[in-house]
Amino acid sequence: MTDGPDWVEQARRLVTGLGQTVGQALREGETGAAHGADCRWCPVCQVAAVVRGERPEVTDALADVLTAAAAALRSVAEPPPAPEEHPAEEPRPPVQHIEIA
Repeated sequence: MTDGPDWVEQARRLVTGLGQTVGQALREGETGAAHGADCRWCPVCQVAAVVRGERPEVTDALADVLTAAAAALRSVAEPPPAPEEHPAEEPRPPVQHIEIA
């Protein structure tokens, strides 16, 4: 059994792989071998444009999504709160019996 969650290792591998793929696409884009400078539909060219800073609105949206994902993962990874020793009041039953005439 591993000490850390498996998703941490998978996320690290994903980020490393994406970094290598984007780096390769940027190198190909510099030589002009893959696509022209006016390519607007290719996902690789779109990612390269975001990395180069040509699409700040996409960069901002991506930052928002990644921040939300990080917060969600952080909340999942946190240990549950310790139970209270003395509850303040009895929990209400989910169903209440009501007598009708």
